Amino acid sequence: MHRHLRTAATTLILLGGLTGCANDLLTDSIQTSRDAKPNENIHAPKAEAVVRVAKATANSGNWPMAATLYRRAHILHPASLDAAIGLGTMLNKLGAHPEALSVFLKALKISPKNVTALRGTGNTLILSGQPANALEYFNKALALKEEPRLFNAVGVTYDMLDKYGMAQAYYRTGLKAAPGDLSLRNNLGLSLMLSDRTDEAVVELRKVARDRRANKRHQLNLVLALVMANELSPALSIAKMVLPTGEAQDQVTIFETIKGLGDPAAIRNAIRAHITGATTSNQVSSVR
Repeated sequence: MHRHLRTAATTLILLGGLTGCANDLLTDSIQTSRDAKPNENIHAPKAEAVVRVAKATANSGNWPMAATLYRRAHILHPASLDAAIGLGTMLNKLGAHPEALSVFLKALKISPKNVTALRGTGNTLILSGQPANALEYFNKALALKEEPRLFNAVGVTYDMLDKYGMAQAYYRTGLKAAPGDLSLRNNLGLSLMLSDRTDEAVVELRKVARDRRANKRHQLNLVLALVMANELSPALSIAKMVLPTGEAQDQVTIFETIKGLGDPAAIRNAIRAHITGATTSNQVSSVR
């Protein structure tokens, strides 16, 4: 979730920086869009073929090339919802949030009630540091389809706005429908920790850490909660399960420093830094 909470993903989010190669590819595609005069009826089948290649390219992890392909499909067939959503998604992964927002808004003109386009617009606003604006799109999507990731998205947004009670209500509602959703429970635990409900946070994060799908980040979230609850011995034991002994002790020491900050606002900011990966000694990526 929180990109120092204000510049997210969260936790949602999964981003990489633009490389020189990526810039070249995107620049080439932009030039193509200026020169092209597409007839969408003629080019629709070709655009669909390009979208299929773009999806495979994105799945392989080559986001710059996938963005280029989706952009080409979008140029060929501006009414293609798949091309617009795919391009917006790739642009977000490449950090080009302003353009991604423009593309997702075009997708909503094509299909105003498309849940994926609404969610993508909300995610882009989160990544652009506009959580209050994101709520409109997440809530519209949720009214159309009550799915766990939308409850999660609204919860994360309220956490970003420091409205922890509202956030936790959405996480819990999502968990009623999907009790095994690890992201919802993890984010509920983190939200409880942010709102100084440490004992409850430990309970939820223990459930996450014991799940067979739990990763290193989940375990370290529990370590932090245990330190905040003054349970240093179990915190160190769990840290040693996922980090080398020396690093585990260093990590617990970092978390003790957070607890010792005294000022509640400073503690919350430090917890948010942990959520984004800034205070973990091995810099594992955030799952929030």
